Amino acid sequence: MNEQTMRFFRIADLRITALLALAALAACQPTQPARVVLVPVPEPVVEDTSAADIAAAEAAFEEQLRYQRRIADLNYEGIKALNANRLLTPPDTSAHAYFMRVLAIEPENVAALKGLRDIVEKYLQLAEQASRQGQYDSAKTYLRRAEEVDRTHEGIARAWVALEAAMKSSDVIHSLDARDLANRSDELMAQLASIAVQARESGAFFLITAPNDAQARWIYAQMQAAVEGHRLRGNIELGESPTIRLILPTDDA
Repeated sequence: MNEQTMRFFRIADLRITALLALAALAACQPTQPARVVLVPVPEPVVEDTSAADIAAAEAAFEEQLRYQRRIADLNYEGIKALNANRLLTPPDTSAHAYFMRVLAIEPENVAALKGLRDIVEKYLQLAEQASRQGQYDSAKTYLRRAEEVDRTHEGIARAWVALEAAMKSSDVIHSLDARDLANRSDELMAQLASIAVQARESGAFFLITAPNDAQARWIYAQMQAAVEGHRLRGNIELGESPTIRLILPTDDA
């Protein structure tokens, strides 16, 4: 190996040694932390819906108000029809028609259910009155109409039993002519005198039915005058058809 070649190797060794030293020095230096760059996140865009919410709430309130007003109006019309005795007729403006419209919208409506019950009880009252006046066919009609409204009403069965008993009773019912009563005719006065004598002789208790209180009291006065000295026992009630019912005493009375 000549001189030149040996010099080459020495220089190469020096370079390698220097590179190794630099590598070792770099390894001993502390590691620099990586820089973290935070990118700002844009805030979400919130749409303002307050105006739409208020409008929706107002619309819902108005709709509920119309609904309640509709129910109240129908019930009010039903009560007016009930008070006017438009119970089942006319078909479109009767109390029954109005209350049924309410129940078609609101099946558990308390006022409408009570209205139907009031209709039934009205028919029961009419049936009882007709029975007392001896108008048995009319009484049956009223009871059938009550069944049309609510067949389950507990008073209907009792009313039928009472009507059957009235039809079998020995009571005597005298019908009076409404025109003769209005005119206080001589014919009616003679009829009332005859009825008074029958009441006195049988010891019957009587029930006078007349369209108004003045007419009922006039009938009683005419009967009492016909049996002077004898105190008749009776009562009066108001009804369209004037009648006198003689309630005869029973054997075990």
